[in-house]
Amino acid sequence: MRTKKNATLNVGFKEKQPSSRKSVEKKPQKLTESDLRNLMGINRPTYKRGRGGAFRQQ
Repeated sequence: MRTKKNATLNVGFKEKQPSSRKSVEKKPQKLTESDLRNLMGINRPTYKRGRGGAFRQQ
């Protein structure tokens, strides 16, 4: 009896079918040095605490 019970458990699940769509290959993005520096935040203003605890631009 146990084998029949285990066999009926898989009734509600669908088997995966292979997709008919072809996978599209993505081209790697080429970034310039200035783009990379901008993404890393190198050219951003820097701030430090001055007298009285206020932030001041350096």
